[in-house]
Amino acid sequence: MSGLMLDADAVKALEVRVRSFGDGAEDVVNGVLHGEAGPMIYGRINPLIHPSGRRFKGHPASARSSKWPVYRTGENLAVTVATSARFRYLYFPNDGGNTKNHAGNQHFMFRGAQAAAPSVMERCITALTREWEQ
Repeated sequence: MSGLMLDADAVKALEVRVRSFGDGAEDVVNGVLHGEAGPMIYGRINPLIHPSGRRFKGHPASARSSKWPVYRTGENLAVTVATSARFRYLYFPNDGGNTKNHAGNQHFMFRGAQAAAPSVMERCITALTREWEQ
């Protein structure tokens, strides 16, 4: 399983907000992760996908121009961005290198999630601050 690098200052800021908030902070962070984080992460992954440019009669559009994500929100304090069943045959989510014509080692999902992490952290901090002020 891959790890995800986060800015230490952003994590510290979130930790300070959670500690000062007390009970209910988990619900606020879950609300952000389950409601907003999935589309934010998808927005960072999708531009990294390189469409093949090939068009075949009767085949759907490339994954980049399609609605491929599924957001799983069943876990506590987590959101999983995965491909819908229609696109599970594709190689783009992991590596981009299943054929001899593709470069591989592109890690679209990981790089997109890592790029979205600061925005998700900031959204969590904003939600906690807003809830705390009410």
